[in-house]
Amino acid sequence: MIIGVMSDSHDNMLNVEKAFKVFSESNVEVIVHLGDIISPFIVRKMIQLSWSGLKIYAVYGNNDGDKYLLQKLFNKNNWVISEAPTIIEISGKKLLLMHGYNGPDFTKNLAYSIVRHMNIDILLYGHTHEKDYKIIDGKIVLNPGEVYGYLSGEASVALIDLEKMKVEFIKL
Repeated sequence: MIIGVMSDSHDNMLNVEKAFKVFSESNVEVIVHLGDIISPFIVRKMIQLSWSGLKIYAVYGNNDGDKYLLQKLFNKNNWVISEAPTIIEISGKKLLLMHGYNGPDFTKNLAYSIVRHMNIDILLYGHTHEKDYKIIDGKIVLNPGEVYGYLSGEASVALIDLEKMKVEFIKL
């Protein structure tokens, strides 16, 4: 199974559409959003762009606004949004999802530390707006970069093949 990973969309409707096109063309069945969706209207767009059988897991970011309405829209579609960190299981793999805390260096170091001490296969994080991919103790640590595209200068998402444990970054 291939999953799509995105983060920090910050209300960029055009790039959310591009991300969903990539995920659809890649036959993704699960999308993970790592926070800073921002507004409920982005979730409404995600609903319009979704396809049959699609499951979305998300965590709140530090800039997410109306958490009540975000939760309501996710629940309505049988999707899951929760506080971070959280652990989900997909195709027998344990994934820890988190947004981030404080600055980019703190977030990255926290992710690297957590993956060394938890019984997980993959740690996914956002917040820094920078792509990152490492293998630590045989486990994937991944930040897909930002969907927003303006902070880093490049909008991107990632695909993870859970069977092969391979990662691919896609520029939007």
